[in-house]
Amino acid sequence: MRWLHPGAERAGPAGTAKPVSKDFAQLKSILDGIPRSGEVALCEGLPSEFWEPRLREREVNQKKTIGLYGDLFYDERLAPQGSDLEQFTKLFSDTRSYQRYRSTKVCGGYHPDDCFEWKKGDVTTRALSCLECGEVRFFALRKELYCDLSPEASRNLARWLSSYQKNRPVAQSQG
Repeated sequence: MRWLHPGAERAGPAGTAKPVSKDFAQLKSILDGIPRSGEVALCEGLPSEFWEPRLREREVNQKKTIGLYGDLFYDERLAPQGSDLEQFTKLFSDTRSYQRYRSTKVCGGYHPDDCFEWKKGDVTTRALSCLECGEVRFFALRKELYCDLSPEASRNLARWLSSYQKNRPVAQSQG
């Protein structure tokens, strides 16, 4: 199953995509694109270029990857199951899970840890989240948004995602 829509591969190496809108007024219309039913998939992001450059380079050279919006992900879709599926969808579709984008964080820069994809019919909505800095980028129905996760949403997401680490290796010492 390969879910890509026009524009999903619009950039090469991480960080080369065009800037994403920070117009928080778009949030509700973007979240309306997350169906309560339909297909949901999760892709793991590669290790951070900032914190794990050697590990990332090894993964890029040894594993199949896919470029989405200027970032790289492992080319394997994981399917959240049962209550996890409901929890992820509820969290991402709730306006209280987000805050207006504040500023660049001192964490090494935005780097997506994961990409959630909701698909119903021909409509795909994606959320790329960075747990290190608590940020999310949405791409849906010719709309996009860059905002912050609420602290509670960020904590819950990190806890729930821990059981879905399949391809991304545990960080190694860079020394």
